[in-house]
Amino acid sequence: MTVVLVVSGCTTPTATPAADVTPTPAANVTQNLTMTPGVLSVATEAHYPPFENINTTTGEFYGFDIDLMNEIGKELGLEVKYTDHAFDTIIPAVQAGKFDCAISAFTIRPDRQQSIDFTDWYYESAGQAIVTKPGSSIKNASDLVGKIVGAQAGTVGFDATKAIEGMPEENVKSYATMNEAFMALKKGEVEAVVGDYPVCEPYYRDTPGDYALAGPLSETEYFGIVVNKQNKQLTAAINEALANIKADGRYQTIYDRWFA
Repeated sequence: MTVVLVVSGCTTPTATPAADVTPTPAANVTQNLTMTPGVLSVATEAHYPPFENINTTTGEFYGFDIDLMNEIGKELGLEVKYTDHAFDTIIPAVQAGKFDCAISAFTIRPDRQQSIDFTDWYYESAGQAIVTKPGSSIKNASDLVGKIVGAQAGTVGFDATKAIEGMPEENVKSYATMNEAFMALKKGEVEAVVGDYPVCEPYYRDTPGDYALAGPLSETEYFGIVVNKQNKQLTAAINEALANIKADGRYQTIYDRWFA
């Protein structure tokens, strides 16, 4: 977004799919579902490939989450406008009404559901991975105790690492992006990085001389779109749009584009 080896965060409650919401037909979506008529304002932390990223030259947002949200926008007849936002401040921003919703590989968690709503889940993740340098003695979560570990601030990986029994809180270093965490590992500033499997995988796959997979840290996670609790109609409309996108094959096309 508990060091059992099935792959959502150490003592963090196990992630489960969001409860079903009775949908409002997308055809009946009206402009009053969003803060700006005809526009869906979406927050994302655009430095989390392959889910979201940003072209620093053109300013274009791209990634699995972006492609999916663009299709949702089409279903709802709304123009999607993205804002790059610090991950650990996105949920408070949606809660405060600064955005209509947010998509940024958010794990559905009971603690988060206390302040915001999630749509039905749209991605099933293998959970958290532990990445080290090649030849490291770190093999599992218990090996992280006493080590300096990096993770992105506000993520399940950050919370899960802090929750490992015996782990000194000051040993868990937070970074604004996963890339910064991996750069810290490469420089030797931390001894391991914890993060979502699909985000970590390209690092140890493409640069095996710099990074290696140590092992899993947590259980299967489910990602959902974040919506303000006061906007049940938008949550329901997005759920129906998701269902339509899955039913007609568009979801699979998007999935294969980023994960095949």
